[in-house]
Amino acid sequence: SFFEKKKMVSKAISRTDDEMLAAMGYKQELHRGLSSFMSFALGFTEVAVLSSLSATFTFAMKTGGPGVTIWGWLIACIFTCIVGCCMAEICSTYPSAGSVYHWAGQLVPEKYGALAAYITGWANFLGNGAGDAVFAAGWSNIFSSAVSASGGNNLTTGQQVILSILILLIWSFFNVLQIDSIGWINNSAAIYQFLSVIIITIALVSASPDLNSGSFVFSEYYNGTGFDNKSYVIAIGLLSACFGFSGYEASAHMAEETHGAEKAASYGVINTCIGTAICGTIYLLGLLFSAHNIPALANTEEFGTGNASVDVYLYACGNKAGAVMAWALVINLFFAGVSSVAVTGRITYSLIRDKAFPYSDVLSGVNSFTKSPVKAIMFIFFIDSFILLLPLANLTAFNAITSLATIGFQISYGIPILLRVLFARKTFVQNQNGFHLGKASVPLSIISCFWLFGTSFLFFFPTESPVDQDSMNYSIVVVAFVFITGALYWIVSARKWFKGPKRMDIDVLRSRVGITEISIGSDTQALVSNQPS
Repeated sequence: SFFEKKKMVSKAISRTDDEMLAAMGYKQELHRGLSSFMSFALGFTEVAVLSSLSATFTFAMKTGGPGVTIWGWLIACIFTCIVGCCMAEICSTYPSAGSVYHWAGQLVPEKYGALAAYITGWANFLGNGAGDAVFAAGWSNIFSSAVSASGGNNLTTGQQVILSILILLIWSFFNVLQIDSIGWINNSAAIYQFLSVIIITIALVSASPDLNSGSFVFSEYYNGTGFDNKSYVIAIGLLSACFGFSGYEASAHMAEETHGAEKAASYGVINTCIGTAICGTIYLLGLLFSAHNIPALANTEEFGTGNASVDVYLYACGNKAGAVMAWALVINLFFAGVSSVAVTGRITYSLIRDKAFPYSDVLSGVNSFTKSPVKAIMFIFFIDSFILLLPLANLTAFNAITSLATIGFQISYGIPILLRVLFARKTFVQNQNGFHLGKASVPLSIISCFWLFGTSFLFFFPTESPVDQDSMNYSIVVVAFVFITGALYWIVSARKWFKGPKRMDIDVLRSRVGITEISIGSDTQALVSNQPS
């Protein structure tokens, strides 16, 4: 019957996935329960473009206004889709839960593998870990704005801190479940997010008392930073777009729990980038065509609900409808947090599995019933809980955590792509059975590196003038502290025992992905598939 044949095909794919993982030196411990759509849905939900753009809309209005916001987003869409394709190609060859961490260890000569993996793994761990804290704090902030939009009072800082830790605990408990249960939740969340974007956008442009002109949306400039240099303001205005796209590698981290990972995980990354670009563009246009009084939106903490996007909802659609839309944001960000913790749990699990942390033996392993990395997830919860206490001491220092998350993501994305160009230009095995870029791989990888490392530097710049202890960008201090600590730990201890991810034999890899020869340089022969035609 059809269902019996489908079951046989599914078993064959699972066997192939397990064999690929075994060829990389690992046994199947996590539950492989995600379909191709679930893989995409988790990534799309984790990026949470509706909530991410809403959370940074106030900053966007202050750093350039509508014109800088829309053009910055469109530029980010193009470059991020290029980066996503480069990452997807590597993921297709190395479908591992370690994702960028694992790739970095494979793409350099063996003697540098541990160090490359260590740096990349820590950067991605920090990006994801800090990202969880940012999502939790963002959720409590938007929850507070939704309460205000509904006629209540904004929550105090202390109340938001307690709420953010509580919601993080709930997200962690969700991720103790078996992964296919989370997958179905994310399927619903992805559909809900897409419908929310469409419904909110239609509501904004149809109910707004008066819409802005196209000229206003694409060229209106506003500077609320205090800096006089327009080029500088436009540059830092890109930060909201970069943050809005963070986390698009999520599908790659779930590769060991995805059926047909060589294709499904790779296309999950690509489709996440494309879906985010489309939905983000639609939503931003809806906001910008409906936005009025940009100075007030840029200072919403003083004149509005505390969130500029919620202020636009209320202006365009009235108090009742605007409040409903604000609560839709709260729900979207809730689902995003579930996905974010799932992804962070997997990179942490991968690092612990390879003994990258002290006491890895205590934290390693998965739950025998749910096949989920419960210890890794709770380890993340306790770290993020301490980070979420920062606003009680210094809100400016906590804002640096947002920059740390994005910097961690972008550096960890850039390192394996850079290593693929510098060390593996002619040895990287493109997976003919999965996703590959052919001869475009190296040029697109170079473009990706310029984008990722170039925009990462922007996060160190101050965003308000005059620069004093309250307006200083503490990102450089936080990042320097983290990386100096990591470097000292490597020199004193980790380099003596950390071996990095297990190396995959190149001949085994070629046979696994159906390759006999590699065609990357002009002096090599054409790709030849081992598979029968």
